Amino acid sequence: MNSSAPANNPVRPSRVRRALRWTMPVLLLAVAVGLWQRERLWVWYCAERLERAADDRRGEWAEHLAAAGEPAIPTLLQLLRHDDPGVCLAAKSAIDTVTANWPKDDARRLTFAQRFVEAEPRFSTPGRGAALELLPSVMACGDAEVATKVKGMVATAAKSQSIDVRVQAVAAALRPEVDALEMIVPLIADPDVVVRRAAVVALGAVRDGATTVLGDDELLRCLHDSDPEVRQLCELGLRSRGRTPGDIRLGKRYTAPNAAERQKLLIDLADEDDLDVTVWLERLTADPDPAVRAGAARVAFDRRADLRDRLAQMSKSDPDGTVRRIAGYYSQKLANTSSR
Repeated sequence: MNSSAPANNPVRPSRVRRALRWTMPVLLLAVAVGLWQRERLWVWYCAERLERAADDRRGEWAEHLAAAGEPAIPTLLQLLRHDDPGVCLAAKSAIDTVTANWPKDDARRLTFAQRFVEAEPRFSTPGRGAALELLPSVMACGDAEVATKVKGMVATAAKSQSIDVRVQAVAAALRPEVDALEMIVPLIADPDVVVRRAAVVALGAVRDGATTVLGDDELLRCLHDSDPEVRQLCELGLRSRGRTPGDIRLGKRYTAPNAAERQKLLIDLADEDDLDVTVWLERLTADPDPAVRAGAARVAFDRRADLRDRLAQMSKSDPDGTVRRIAGYYSQKLANTSSR
């Protein structure tokens, strides 16, 4: 029985050696790959932990990702697809930290900006809200193509179903680096009062001699807003443009949605002795209400306003027959008066 045992012993070591010969290269390769990819694996691990962490722990994992630097940027941009606002804000904070350490002319800024605008269409709603706060860092690259895409992003955000995102779009458009105020003009008529307030503040006042993207007439219409704060902000904006209380009073009637209110402006203009009424009356001759247009023709004659050519044009082209006759009558009377 014992004589056969020694013959079997050499078999076991040989099997172990063969197994080691096959498994050791695989193990060594796995270790090498792990060392080579350790940074990427660490970023992936931190991102996973951030997504799963409680609210009070997300900041810690965001700091780890920020410490990884530029290699973490693609992963952080992917986190902006998340539906959890807390995850998106943590990712945004980490991106801010990473990009803040780059010099102004660092080539990494352009790489980051290009990655950002490429990833942006896939951001979630809270991710887009967080991303709007990153636009100054994106625009710092100075690339014209990136700037165009950023303005498009603001325009898209201004149409978002999220009230918060629309408000953030206003804030982003207002930043000098972004300079996209024209993209938020429709928001002065937004259904939500908070958005309207933000838009009037952004678009109403003139800042540092900049050209306004919202005309006075469009701003004057905000004086009829249902919200008293919007009306007050609108008036402050008009005053910052140099408009007097008298201008604002007349402008409010001129832009009134009710034609009866616009007719009251004609009464004001008939009684204003110290006012050049020509500009106001010329505007009223194009009013959508025929009664207002006819009244403007009459007051133009009463005030001897220099509108003979305009009244002659109305007598031929006004869509309302009665207005054409009235305009022709006062046009002829002005002509007769001038010839004396």
